[in-house]
Amino acid sequence: MGLRFDDVADLADVARRRRRVRYLAALASVATASLYFGIGLGLLKVSDATKDAPPILIFGASAGAAFVLGAVLLLAFDRRILWLLGALLQVVVIVMYVRVSEQRNPPFELWGITIKALQVVILAALGYLAWTKPTEELRTSPFLGR
Repeated sequence: MGLRFDDVADLADVARRRRRVRYLAALASVATASLYFGIGLGLLKVSDATKDAPPILIFGASAGAAFVLGAVLLLAFDRRILWLLGALLQVVVIVMYVRVSEQRNPPFELWGITIKALQVVILAALGYLAWTKPTEELRTSPFLGR
């Protein structure tokens, strides 16, 4: 039993949907990186840092670079393990933001909340990508007869 026309059409729909989700997540990653770079360069004002916090330039540049890397990975690959690891990383970053909020003044600010909102979009996209199978995996599925 080989692939039927309907199976091929379904695979094309899945591939198109996954590509759109990856592009959305990459766009949100670039937007997040831009905000972090703006914070690092002092263009965007955030709360006062604690004494043991890294310099704002290093923080902003590092976080921005990490999100640029995420965008590149989203555009270049479709690997479930990458999306699972990325989703876990997003959860850790969001939880840490909330946990250290009491050490900042004010605890929450516009840019931090905006970044977290973008991270929720990224997390949802990565969750979808990690949960669903890429088309290569679907093509080799025993249920489709290949």
